[in-house]
Amino acid sequence: MLRPLSLFLKNSLGLIVNPYVTIRELSIKTENFSQILFIHFFVFLYFFLSSIVKTGLHNPYFLTLKFNSLYLASYFGFALMIALFFLSFKLLKSHDFFLVNLIVLWSYSLWPTLLWFFFTSILYLLLPPPRTFSYPGKIYSLFYLSVSLTLLFWKFILYYLTLRFGLKFDLVKIIVSSSVIFPFVVAFSWLMYRLSVFKIPFI
Repeated sequence: MLRPLSLFLKNSLGLIVNPYVTIRELSIKTENFSQILFIHFFVFLYFFLSSIVKTGLHNPYFLTLKFNSLYLASYFGFALMIALFFLSFKLLKSHDFFLVNLIVLWSYSLWPTLLWFFFTSILYLLLPPPRTFSYPGKIYSLFYLSVSLTLLFWKFILYYLTLRFGLKFDLVKIIVSSSVIFPFVVAFSWLMYRLSVFKIPFI
C-alpha cells in the first residue's frame, strides 16, 4: 500500500501546484489503479460522518437509510459523468477510449467537490444558521463565497483537463461535448434536489 499511497499524495498535491502536468501524466499511465481507492475512502468517510451528524447514532435504521441515499446517489453521479464522457467520445470520434484512465482522472477531480462538502459541513457545525446581516455575518458570507468560487474554478480546470487529456479533445470538441454533458448534469442536480438527497450535487 505504500506505493499507491505515495502516488496518491504526490498526485493530489500536483493537482494544486500544477494540475496541467499532473493530469497529463495520469492520462498516459495505467498502472497503480489502486491509488484512487484513497480518495474514494475519503468520500465514504465524508458521507458516513455526515449521516451521523444529520441523523445521530440513536436510530441505526435512519442512519443507514441516510448514508445509503447519499453514498449511492454520489456514485450514480460519478457513473453518469463517465457515461457522458463515453457518449461524447462516441459522438465526436476521438482517439482510443481508455476507461481505466478516465476513471482515475475523474476520481481525482472529486477533490474540489469533496473539500467543498467538508468545508460546508464544518462551517455548519461551527456557525449554524440562522446567520445575521451584521459585519461578522457579511465577512463570513464573503469568506464562504470566496472559498466556494475558488473550489468551483479548480473543479472546472480539472473537468477541462479530463476532457483534454482523458479523451484527447481540443477546445472545440470540449465546448461541443460540454453542451451535451451540462444538460444532463442540470437534470441530475434537479432530480437530487427534488428527492431531497443533495441541494448541491456531489459530482
